[in-house]
Amino acid sequence: MAKQMMAKLVGSRVYVRGKQTKKQKKNDQPADPKKIGKVHNLVFSADSRVVVGVMLKRPDIAGMVKQDDRFIPLDALKFVDAGVICRGEKGDFDKDACKRLSLDLDHCIIWGGADVYCESGKFLGYVMDASVDVETGEVDCFCAQEGSTASSLVGTFDIPAAWVVRYDRGRMIVKDQAAKIELSGGLAGKAGEGYAAAKEGAKQAASRAGAAASVAVDKGSHGLGRVIGKAKVGVQHAVEDFQEASGANGSAQTGKAAANTATGDASAAAGNRVAQAKATSDNGAKAARVVGEQLGKTKGMFSGFLREFKDASK
Repeated sequence: MAKQMMAKLVGSRVYVRGKQTKKQKKNDQPADPKKIGKVHNLVFSADSRVVVGVMLKRPDIAGMVKQDDRFIPLDALKFVDAGVICRGEKGDFDKDACKRLSLDLDHCIIWGGADVYCESGKFLGYVMDASVDVETGEVDCFCAQEGSTASSLVGTFDIPAAWVVRYDRGRMIVKDQAAKIELSGGLAGKAGEGYAAAKEGAKQAASRAGAAASVAVDKGSHGLGRVIGKAKVGVQHAVEDFQEASGANGSAQTGKAAANTATGDASAAAGNRVAQAKATSDNGAKAARVVGEQLGKTKGMFSGFLREFKDASK
């Protein structure tokens, strides 16, 4: 897997070898992998021709206290299908790694999301991706795109790494011929459709999809948690309103007609709220089943990664 896209590598889980159990020592087996974080960014050399390493995003302490990212050089990493294996030695992190490689991290660049301008000052877009040889670190090209529309719809401008001139105040400055590059990939690029029309259509579609998605599940399991939470709160509020209006909370009702009217109105309101909460809960339940199915599949995935890890550790 020499050539890889930056977007695929960012977010990959990074593992080191854990401590051997007594059984593993006895059978001379490598220790199981231990997750230490995820790839946060790729770090490029000052001339942008080579990836020198990655920034490791470490998990928060107790889920609250954020930890600083750590630098890991490329020569300490092995990229496999299910993640990234880090050698995990002392000279593989931060200042020790930079000293070992005579690398000045202050002159390195993180290009993800940077503005792209021609030398003439023309704006081309943003760095959305890059093609990298993970064995050598050599950068083939940077993929830029104007706006936030999905690249699968409108494609990207593939700018050769050799055309990158310099870094300038958070911007990537490229040669002027980059302005003549045509879109590659994407439905609009392949079909020869208008770029602006594709962007506008995608924007409207995204808006409609976003409105629909907000009713059910938004952003995976975190969204699922919010949906289920809202359903519980909705049901609780409906019950409380019903009890208060019907006198179940201990307050005295004066007048049979007033009591019947209040109870009837509250029952209708409560019924509506319970119905709405039930619909949301049903959406949450369906999503929960999907998430549960996916979580069940991870056991097999991890077993496969464990085999990969042990093979790479031999």
